[in-house]
Amino acid sequence: MKIFKWMKGIKTGLSIVAINLGLAFIGLEVVSLGFYFSQEKKFFYTRENTTSKVRENLEKTGTRLGTSFDDRSIIERLHPFFAFVLEPGAFTHEESGLKVNNYGFLSLYDYPFLKTNENQFVIGVFGGSVANDLAVNSIVNEARGNEGFIQYLKNLPQLKDKEIIILSFAGGGYKQPQQLLILNYFLAIGQELDLVINIDGFNEVALSSLNNQAQIELALPSLQHIQPLTGLANNDLSVMKAIVEISELKDNLLTAINKLESCRLALCHSFRSLQVKQVLENYQTQVINYDEKIARKSNKIGGSESLVHFTKMPAVLEDDVAFQKMTDIWYDSSLAMDRILSSRNIPYFQFIQPNQYYPTQRVFTEEEKFIFFDNHPYAEGVRKGYPLLLSKVENLQNENVNVFNAVKILDDEKTPVYRDACCHYNALGKIILEKYIANSIKSRKFGEGGSNKEEKRRGSP
Repeated sequence: MKIFKWMKGIKTGLSIVAINLGLAFIGLEVVSLGFYFSQEKKFFYTRENTTSKVRENLEKTGTRLGTSFDDRSIIERLHPFFAFVLEPGAFTHEESGLKVNNYGFLSLYDYPFLKTNENQFVIGVFGGSVANDLAVNSIVNEARGNEGFIQYLKNLPQLKDKEIIILSFAGGGYKQPQQLLILNYFLAIGQELDLVINIDGFNEVALSSLNNQAQIELALPSLQHIQPLTGLANNDLSVMKAIVEISELKDNLLTAINKLESCRLALCHSFRSLQVKQVLENYQTQVINYDEKIARKSNKIGGSESLVHFTKMPAVLEDDVAFQKMTDIWYDSSLAMDRILSSRNIPYFQFIQPNQYYPTQRVFTEEEKFIFFDNHPYAEGVRKGYPLLLSKVENLQNENVNVFNAVKILDDEKTPVYRDACCHYNALGKIILEKYIANSIKSRKFGEGGSNKEEKRRGSP
């Protein structure tokens, strides 16, 4: 009898535990559903696209997950004119048709793109990874039928009935005078353009500062981007080893993302999202450490044993000299792009991008503070270089250049707008930038294939 009561008591206890666990699970699932809805603005169980934003953001920047160390582990390739581009054919976005084209740029088309009808309006986007993000995001949103940059541009009277073609000539790590050289090259081979957007400023000071530390001429391409390629060309085993390590981290990130995308419950999705966030932060930290190591390997750059020539400086320039030189290169390149395009009646619009390391009135969220690094290798260049760049904006405007200081456009947003420790924005940050650019273009009158600059130079209102 006692045994029976004892067993009954255990059964009752287990039932209570099971009920409590069930209630706890339901409660956590409900909380997770609410969290997912607050982030995505849609119900978890009715979502159609299970592809994570982390995967999309990485792929948009050209980062291929899960690659092993072989001849395709680095997707950049040395280019005789542009320094480096993506490997043609390295990536294709099936939904939109976006691909790494024949010139190594992410686009729907091979270059040069020639119009197939008079209603097409071709916009060339130049700059670094932020510019590339804008171009790619515009194309993907248009393919999905989502509101985005192209729709914002169609609010302009001149473009409301146009077929807007976005062509990206931007790439991660590009800095002046690369944009200028790329523009000249494609104009020389017959590329048609009706309007040009250049988003820059950050790379010009952040990456050029690293060049200076390595005693590499400031006007040359980013050392940290081209060094892995030259290291492989020179059979540098230490570079190969570092690439293997980062490749392993990418595999771990891919595994975590796959588990996230296979979740069938909101609770699982919440847990896996936190896991992916941690692995991604580890990956990004290792990439930053790798960049720092690359910057320190300057003693072999451009040496007698190197197959790639870099013009070296006899010494690291003092900050005031270095940042003034960076500013002059940026200013002269900006003015040259404007003059070249103006001679062809092609409107030119330039935007200095916001960055978290240049202090403004923005109050960062705890989530953003968690991913920023006070000692980030880019931080010093931005803090010292941006004030000089911004001091030249009025000079460019006096030269009738449509240049806009966009560094404060994120200040009024209370929720996160940055997605990494470098310079990139999340979906909301991109929307704010896209709307700002579209509205800025709208504020300047231009006709089909032309601009109002000649009237301004003649003193017309």
